[in-house]
Amino acid sequence: MKKTIKHLITGIVILVLSSGSIKASKQDTTDFIVNGIILKTNKKLDSKCKVELFYENKLVDESIIKLNKPFEYKLKRNVWYTLRVTKEGFLPLSISFNTELENNTSLKNNLFSFETALIDLEDAKLMNDDLIDFPVGHVAYNKETHKFEARDIYTDNYLSGLYKNSVSNADIVKEYVTRNKINDNAC
Repeated sequence: MKKTIKHLITGIVILVLSSGSIKASKQDTTDFIVNGIILKTNKKLDSKCKVELFYENKLVDESIIKLNKPFEYKLKRNVWYTLRVTKEGFLPLSISFNTELENNTSLKNNLFSFETALIDLEDAKLMNDDLIDFPVGHVAYNKETHKFEARDIYTDNYLSGLYKNSVSNADIVKEYVTRNKINDNAC
């Protein structure tokens, strides 16, 4: 059963937003560096997806990237950005970045890295439709640590809310196991 739950979590959403273990960048601290990896969760998939960067709801950059390969964006200080990842057969995934800082703020680290997986459209049918379009993560400056970090409480609430609908968690696991022909005895 533990493997089933692990497969479910991996198949639906893996979101590892971290910045604590990353060495400080020697880049100009007026900029904010985002490194990301979109994980390939199925070997049979085409290994490309589209990454778009938005500023004030306007597209400022667009790239086709390979899954499991890192990509990087340099963001300006005091701006809100949205990063959107799209791939046919998957829900669009977005992460918001708030780079607002007070003028005298000194950063210990202006680098933020993350890894995430996309949500298959079949898996999305089992989720709360009201939350699917919201960003999966929100990144902002933490005054206590002097770093840009994911707002874990936002992500935790988002992920737990995805499963609050008419289908129970047990039904979600059962449906996922059935659809993906996972053998419960292998757990």
